[in-house]
Amino acid sequence: MAGVPLCAAGLAMAFRGPARAHWRTLALTHGALGLAAAVVEPSARHRPASRDDVAVAFRVGAGMVAAGTLVDAVARRAVPRLAADATALRALTVTAGPVRMCAHLLLVVAPAEELFWRGLVQDRLTRRLGAGRAAAVTTVLYGLAHVPAGNAAVTGAATGLGGGLSLLRARGASLERLALVHAFWVVPTLLGERLRRAEGTHRGRTAPRHATTTAATTTADQEDLSMTTMPRAGRAGRRVTRWSRFVQLANNAVHIALYERTGGRLGTRMLGNQVGILTTRRPRDGQPYSVPLFTFPDGPDVIVVASYRGSAGDPRWYRHLLADPDAVLRVGDRVRAVRARVLEGDERAAAWRHVVRRFKGYEEYQRRTTRQLPVVRLSLRPEQD
Repeated sequence: MAGVPLCAAGLAMAFRGPARAHWRTLALTHGALGLAAAVVEPSARHRPASRDDVAVAFRVGAGMVAAGTLVDAVARRAVPRLAADATALRALTVTAGPVRMCAHLLLVVAPAEELFWRGLVQDRLTRRLGAGRAAAVTTVLYGLAHVPAGNAAVTGAATGLGGGLSLLRARGASLERLALVHAFWVVPTLLGERLRRAEGTHRGRTAPRHATTTAATTTADQEDLSMTTMPRAGRAGRRVTRWSRFVQLANNAVHIALYERTGGRLGTRMLGNQVGILTTRRPRDGQPYSVPLFTFPDGPDVIVVASYRGSAGDPRWYRHLLADPDAVLRVGDRVRAVRARVLEGDERAAAWRHVVRRFKGYEEYQRRTTRQLPVVRLSLRPEQD
């Protein structure tokens, strides 16, 4: 009874206090509660995690990240306050370096919260109420404890995360496994928010004025005509940092793993569009390189766009196709050998209109960069006809 309001007070101090002290305050308050839980509740004392714990936690955490991303995208559009609060949370992710932020989350916050909430609160409630009711009550208390943070996005995300973790505890998951799931969810999520913050700051500081004003007043056809001869050396666009590349590669790895493990049942649809796994060959060593992409059926063929979210440079998979147009495309449980062809002129304009009708994000990506986004047609290889 004392620990729950103390946790709420710690969250209020962390989110309402000085931004530069956010991660230190969060680590100190949560660390103290976790330590107290380990002292007073024998079931909350940690044991070393096994390899099986790590493997299972990674899969569960990846699934929670994927589900949370989809829910978050819908919720932010439906509730304006969530979008504003998410921006405030994003600002907190850059008040400390990425290594320091991840260290606080991995070594203190995630294990301490599981020690206290699932190890102390839920286990004691289970002895009084039973596993199911205890999980429900713990989820509610966990969500309410985040309300004093004053951030609806944080409260909503915490309630969703807490519900999943409490359910896993009710079904017998160890605290070590739950702490790893917690970490595998919170670290990629906040690194992703940090990446969005860095991208937004960079765009506001470096985007050329004409890139927005011209694109905002032209049609897709006019964009096709006005950006066809931009020299490579003069390109501008979203800057791809080392951390953004790391987060992107990690997200791709998780997406591909879920896609392949489930035979395409998970990860085939995103934001209302079909997702496929394109596998190219690296020119330098011939090794396969796979990436998840939006795929747009066009008759027997498939259209993909080398947007790289509006960066100044082309994505790796596109550069691989320029060197070797033969690739393998997986959509759901169907695998096809395909050959790539970069579209130009009227053919590209028609394909561009086709994909933009289905995903408006490409218009925003094109506004971010002076590079014309390549549109690629993937056709069944002749020997496969």
